[in-house]
Amino acid sequence: MKLIEHELVDRYIYYLQRYIPYDKQEAAKEDFLNILRDRLPEIYTEEDIKKELNRMGNPYEFAGAYSDSGNFLLSGKNYEIFKAFLKILSISALLGLVAFTFNYFRRFQGTNLFDILKSLVVSIFILSLLPSWICEKIKTTKILKALMDEWDIENLYESKKLKLEVYEIGLLMVKFSMYFMLQVYILTASINISKATYFFVMFLFFINVLSVNIKFSENTIFSKTMYVEYFVDIFSIISLIFLTSYHMPRVFGTNIIILCNIVNLVLNSYTISKSKNILLSRKKRKKNRKRNKKDRD
Repeated sequence: MKLIEHELVDRYIYYLQRYIPYDKQEAAKEDFLNILRDRLPEIYTEEDIKKELNRMGNPYEFAGAYSDSGNFLLSGKNYEIFKAFLKILSISALLGLVAFTFNYFRRFQGTNLFDILKSLVVSIFILSLLPSWICEKIKTTKILKALMDEWDIENLYESKKLKLEVYEIGLLMVKFSMYFMLQVYILTASINISKATYFFVMFLFFINVLSVNIKFSENTIFSKTMYVEYFVDIFSIISLIFLTSYHMPRVFGTNIIILCNIVNLVLNSYTISKSKNILLSRKKRKKNRKRNKKDRD
């Protein structure tokens, strides 16, 4: 078995790369593997690996050399996620505005276009920055807690990185663009749609962005963040059905958002079930290794 394929090494690398910028992750991984190879004997056992990993210390300490200071709000990978979401939300806002124009062009009459554009720009910035800032606080709390605890390789739980597919980005952009379209729809409404309804729709938009942001930041399918997104999808579906039943007209944008949430629920259900299967298989392998070791002894 190659060193990189060893379960403990895989866990260490995951935590090492977890919060550092994407462009430095491979360099950090190679440096770590080179150091570990130099320290291990030519023929090594699992105990040798465990001993050396414990000697190397907490992976968050090792990762410190590869983390950018960023700015006073965000650092490392979260700063990159912020920039990515700034682009995604900007494109989504443009698509939402185009979709609104094609379907509800007459609603622009008698409205201040500058105020609408200003609202969209403010929304883009807040929805990009605030979720990333929350993720930064979560990251800082987790790292500080990990560094304060007594270090042992067994502290590192099972891990498996998320693989983001192109269609998932597309699904996000469709959902976000419909939220922007819904925002403009409410702002240009000729009927009385309350401010409370508007702010609640924007709150739904925010928690949808936040849940995805947390998932990207944590970057693992073995995490409670998957259940956070699960809850957000269900809550969004129920809330939009309630809103369109009592507080605002049902437009095609809300139907598309609900559909996107349903699709995401299905995808997350598959991911969660897959993660459980991986965990079960790894636990079985671990038990088998212990049993084999006892038999040899």
